[in-house]
Amino acid sequence: MKFPKNNIIDNWLDENGSPEIAKLVEKNLAIANKIQELLKERGLKPADLARLLDKKPSEISKWLTGTHTFTTKTITKIETVLGIDIIHIETQKEYVYLKVHIGQEEPEDTLFENSEVFSTENSLDKKVS
Repeated sequence: MKFPKNNIIDNWLDENGSPEIAKLVEKNLAIANKIQELLKERGLKPADLARLLDKKPSEISKWLTGTHTFTTKTITKIETVLGIDIIHIETQKEYVYLKVHIGQEEPEDTLFENSEVFSTENSLDKKVS
């Protein structure tokens, strides 16, 4: 015997959903929950977020149910007004390869990971970030 679920979203997904839609709903719910946590931490209400974003409180309420599909533009606006990232993206490493000539010796390849390299008139200076 299958027990009825209390969540209308779960019921709809069971009847009509696909794995992609289920994943989208899961992510939207996670984002909505994160926004609610951030509001609570800052002592803000959804109406405060509506005011900060120049949106109607009813639109913010819809967002916070998790049924709204967030765009990166919307997430970025929310992150900006709350002053914290909602989504964390791992930064990519940058590599700089240089040929280093010392006197008459054979050049060797040198790898500088996550470095800033500055060129001056007569030499190269390496500044480690």
